[in-house]
Amino acid sequence: MIRYETEISGIDWNKAAEGFSRAPLGECESEKLARAFQNSYAHIFVYEDERLIGLGRALCDGEYQAGIYDVLLLPEYHGTGIGKGIVQQLCKQLPMPNIILYDVPGREEFYRKCGFTKMPTAMAVLHPRLSDSKHGYLEV
Repeated sequence: MIRYETEISGIDWNKAAEGFSRAPLGECESEKLARAFQNSYAHIFVYEDERLIGLGRALCDGEYQAGIYDVLLLPEYHGTGIGKGIVQQLCKQLPMPNIILYDVPGREEFYRKCGFTKMPTAMAVLHPRLSDSKHGYLEV
């Protein structure tokens, strides 16, 4: 049975970090991942029975802007609607309509199906390992 939870206690952050490698969303350290989620405005965790299969988080100023980050669903669950559920659950927790989503290159069509539109106005300064144009995060 699939269930969505907002409770952050009891998360196995090592398993969550492994999920990022499997997705593939890159490598992350479990301790930093835990702090990122603990410091976020909203978070959602998806379980099949007791197994963590997906998660996501959002930052928010509580008044004007919010951003969704780290949406993860294990590859074997892609195409099931669970990923869209993660995005919807995060959006429900955010008290304003202006939501920016930080995604992985190549996943734009999925986020379009979730109601997001690509912005021509976003700019970024990224970690050197992501700033190389071959990764697809920045236009040159």
